[in-house]
Amino acid sequence: MYFMFWFQREWRRMLLALIAVVMTASFLLIHFSSEVALAQTIPLEGQSGIIEKSLPQSPPTFAPPPETEAPKITNGGPKHDRESLKESEASPKFFVKKIKLTGNTVISDEILAPIVDLGEGRDVDLTTLNIMANKISALYSAKGYLLARAFIPKQEIVDGIVEMVITEGRINKVLVQGNKKLSKENIEQRMKMVQEEGALQEQTLERVLLELNELMGVNVTTVLKPGALPGTSDLVLEVTESKPYAVSFDSDNFGSQYTGEVRFGFSATYANIFTLGDQFSARYTRSNEELHSYSPFYTFPVNAYGTRMKLSYSFSENELGDSLHYLDAGGESFTYGLEVSHLLHKTRKASFSVRTGYDIKNSENASGMVNTTKDNIDEVYLGFGGNLTDSYLGRTFYDLKFKMGLREGDSSRALVSRLGGHGKIFSTNINLTRLQATRFLNSYFILKFTGQTNNTRALSPFLYGVGGMGTVRGYPISAYSGDMGYNISAEYTVPFPWDNRGRSDLPDLTKILSFVSFVDYGEIYVRNKRGSEVDQHITGAGGGLKITIPKKNESDVGINFAVTYGVPVFNSIPPADGSYGYVYLNGMINY
Repeated sequence: MYFMFWFQREWRRMLLALIAVVMTASFLLIHFSSEVALAQTIPLEGQSGIIEKSLPQSPPTFAPPPETEAPKITNGGPKHDRESLKESEASPKFFVKKIKLTGNTVISDEILAPIVDLGEGRDVDLTTLNIMANKISALYSAKGYLLARAFIPKQEIVDGIVEMVITEGRINKVLVQGNKKLSKENIEQRMKMVQEEGALQEQTLERVLLELNELMGVNVTTVLKPGALPGTSDLVLEVTESKPYAVSFDSDNFGSQYTGEVRFGFSATYANIFTLGDQFSARYTRSNEELHSYSPFYTFPVNAYGTRMKLSYSFSENELGDSLHYLDAGGESFTYGLEVSHLLHKTRKASFSVRTGYDIKNSENASGMVNTTKDNIDEVYLGFGGNLTDSYLGRTFYDLKFKMGLREGDSSRALVSRLGGHGKIFSTNINLTRLQATRFLNSYFILKFTGQTNNTRALSPFLYGVGGMGTVRGYPISAYSGDMGYNISAEYTVPFPWDNRGRSDLPDLTKILSFVSFVDYGEIYVRNKRGSEVDQHITGAGGGLKITIPKKNESDVGINFAVTYGVPVFNSIPPADGSYGYVYLNGMINY
């Protein structure tokens, strides 16, 4: 009875509470479902993380990097504290029981002993002794000791023992000449590695000079002169300064159909701002639709041994158009980066460096006023890179990078950029480029291989995309993306085959005009496939031409232009936008 009485009195309140609970639950369910639906409606190639990653994959490129020039070194030899014996026309023979070596530290007596071995002793003349000294000097030279020299000083022979002196050669002073704005002290500091060597190696001097000459606004030639101290040389650096900045404008149609295919770019670099070798660079890109991107960075030397630090930032924002315009969707992405690199080896024909860094990445997408995806990712990486020039008319550039995601938030939440995707992953990236010259019409091949593998299903910023300029031409940019994938490209370039026959009034078309043909192949693999996700492979081929008008001097303007056409081949899947191939246009003006 009491329960019935209570129910009749309270049922209205219970009904109102039930209605409130149901309405709240319904609102949350509808809100959650809409976010999931919107996140799935926006394709991967329209998400901010993919868009930001695709920007550096399709830069305007026109020609392979130039070969490294050998630094100019004039060797005047070290100063010796003792005068060597001079041969006479009739050099008398005398008995020598043993030759005593002094001054050698980097090459042991055991290695040099066979050159000066006289057995139990024998009669020799100065010619014989000087031949031995020259052989030792040649051995040092073969091992790269630029200033080393062996000689027989004036002496009194006692007990049949002759002294042979070896000056292995070191740098006493560094003298800087010709600098105007650049600090003399900073240039001298960069030669610290050379001055610290007890016996100067040509490779060490060459490395430091190559590093100096690669700096913007600096060119150095070297003269080695006898130093004030015995066995030393002074290093005279003749510095020629040039403009420490570069500016370029470029335009292309490499962009996405969703954010604007036509893109306009501005790049600027200024060097030697606070110290010799530092550099501030920035690039700004916008499309004919609503894509804006800028990416400044500052890099500077930490020491004189090849260690550098880099601080970087990148930001991009976009609004989706074309067939996705109805979503009223867009996104933004930004990355903060810190990198430390160290040059381990450098010569004219090879270099090798290691780097490590930490990136903080954030990317968001929204539709209307509703946030649909949000990724907050921290990652640490370790990379190795360099290049190698061989005797087969080729150069190989290589880069290997390992990345590990450290933070991702809750991977089960509705706002992840990819259902089931993770930010705490281990990723491996490899890039190989081979520039192979031929003996036919100065033509050359550019062979490329890039690849990526992730250990698990990843969020969209970690995906590998194929399609578009830089991967597989003939398809939209980042047409297909997966957790793993690779891209193989072969491009053949033939310069204009006829020169101007010595006519100075006509431009040399062999250096201006070239013809290009290419074949690209790409493949992606998806981990833990969801819904309609599939692995995919595409192939494109085509050709075109490039025009390069180089600068005649520092104050001139350089102009580059290229037009190529790419189309799917070998029964490759047609592009999703219904097109049959793409005409790629890009141009650049650099100051």
